[in-house]
Amino acid sequence: MGFFRKTLPIFLACLFVAFTLASCSSAKEQNHLKVWMEKNGKIKVLATTAIVEDIVKEIGGEYADTIALITGELNPHSYELVKGDSEKFLYADLIFANGLLLEHSPSMQYQLHKHKNVLFVGDEILKKVSSRIIYIDKEVDPHIWMDLSLWAEGVDLIVEKFSSYDPIHKSSYLANGLKVKERLEEADLALQEDLRAIPLEKRYLVTSHDAFNYFVRRYLAPKDEQSGAWRTRLEALQGLAPDDQISALSIQNIVKYVEEHNVHVIFPEANLSQDSLHKVQEACQSRGVKIVIPKETLFGDTLEEGQSHIEMLQHNAHLLETYLGQEEVSYGR
Repeated sequence: MGFFRKTLPIFLACLFVAFTLASCSSAKEQNHLKVWMEKNGKIKVLATTAIVEDIVKEIGGEYADTIALITGELNPHSYELVKGDSEKFLYADLIFANGLLLEHSPSMQYQLHKHKNVLFVGDEILKKVSSRIIYIDKEVDPHIWMDLSLWAEGVDLIVEKFSSYDPIHKSSYLANGLKVKERLEEADLALQEDLRAIPLEKRYLVTSHDAFNYFVRRYLAPKDEQSGAWRTRLEALQGLAPDDQISALSIQNIVKYVEEHNVHVIFPEANLSQDSLHKVQEACQSRGVKIVIPKETLFGDTLEEGQSHIEMLQHNAHLLETYLGQEEVSYGR
């Protein structure tokens, strides 16, 4: 009983802090929604994810009010509409979706195909540069934002959508689009330079789910592997959509990969449970292989609050540089 008397106040304090933070976050979101729904002459734009919203709001600029439907650590692959979401679809003048079946839940698909002004950015990029789209087991990989040069292919598409809806301000959308392209190109080159400084034999990535194919192909693989050999440079516990059950075979495959490629770090993702990674860690340790799971997380499908898309990829790159570029693994847990 003494233990519980001592720990109860701490537990209640933590619970209070968590509740307060959640309440503040909810209040902030409600205020953002209220502002978005104000009639102020601006185009009301709904983006399915925070990553899509990040590029759309830059191009829409002063003539658009944007809001993201799926935010925080919510999983965009399996997100089902909740109370109030349908009203956002009704109120939106334009909707921008990632497409390529990222948002594949029935309720999302219904609303997206029901609205008259939707741009599926990824689907249109597929039409433009089909050779650059990755397929895993014959299933299209929707994580195109992980390659900035590929994501930049969507800029003109977004500019065109804004311009066709609001031709009066076409010049502004074009100018904003050029600025976005410049930023994406600059960040893309910097990421290539930074990550290719990691020794080639250490550029192997193990993550929670299969969201990093485009990233690895663009930033970790050398040029002579671009035609397909890059695929050997990453392995993940779950598939393209992180809602699969983790099987013993999946864990065995990761352990085999770790041993084969002399991997010493497996990376958690911000919006996914780390339980399965710890099972891999235990399985590796039973075979005498030391594996580190960093305290910091990679961002795959989500953005941290206040974080831009480019900043998200820069964070990922810094984490990989820190852990993959070291001579010895002596940190983490």
